[in-house]
Amino acid sequence: MTDRKRKALVSLLEDPDEKIYLVIKQVIKGERERIEPMLQEALNQSLRGSKYFERIASILHEIHIDRVKRNLKDWKMSSEKDLLKALVTLSNLQQPSLNLEQIEAAIENIKRDVWLELNDYQTAFEQVKIFNYVFFEVHRFEVLPSAQVALKHLNVAHVLETKQGNPLIIGLLYSIIAHRLQLPIYGIDFPGVFILAWMDEKQVAIEVEMLNEYGVLFYINPAGKGIIFDDQQIHAFLKEIEVEPNRRYFEPTSNTGLIHRYLKACEDSCKFQGDLTILEDLLEIKSEI
Repeated sequence: MTDRKRKALVSLLEDPDEKIYLVIKQVIKGERERIEPMLQEALNQSLRGSKYFERIASILHEIHIDRVKRNLKDWKMSSEKDLLKALVTLSNLQQPSLNLEQIEAAIENIKRDVWLELNDYQTAFEQVKIFNYVFFEVHRFEVLPSAQVALKHLNVAHVLETKQGNPLIIGLLYSIIAHRLQLPIYGIDFPGVFILAWMDEKQVAIEVEMLNEYGVLFYINPAGKGIIFDDQQIHAFLKEIEVEPNRRYFEPTSNTGLIHRYLKACEDSCKFQGDLTILEDLLEIKSEI
């Protein structure tokens, strides 16, 4: 279909007949991103609050949601299930015009600053100490108190720009950068608090007498500026909150599981803020993960 025909289709949205509108709408949606510039141009020229404006805005929104769903479906089918890609896709719900190059540049900038301080002679503990210093002190990432957290504080672009965010997104960014540095740090779906695990891939636990049945050398709390702790402290915390120990609280979860947790955090934020529009979008795309 030519751009001329697409523009003609958009103009037909002014037809008062609802049946004609529904037919035209389906044809327009079939054009997906190809027709978005024409829709956006018509939206900018139409009277806000008019039926024409509302129809265009509704179709643009549906095209946007369909794109997010397709991207998530592709992500689910991919072998690598890149965590950053999923976070960017979901952040697109709040901010459709995310600058992917800016996000990648910000991640690479932090990664480079950590990499410059690392070497092969450092222990895992020393490397985490360096990582924490660069991440929390040099780049000044900050976990916000729960009372201050809004949905934007789960948006990966906003968090990279302001260096402030929900404990979960701070922890996810921590692990994403760690993976790019080939540090074996993975997220754990722990109740209440999101924690990370340094997996004992080099099998040094026996040497330092910190043998762990889950293959974890130690745990990291990103909400506590990367403080290190062990499985005994996890047991103590679970006892304190009266939760029965479960293997999944001690070992890494899949990236799919982490994204489910991220979606739940977004849902909770929407409910707290009363943002029903984004909440409906989240519930609609949840089935794609």
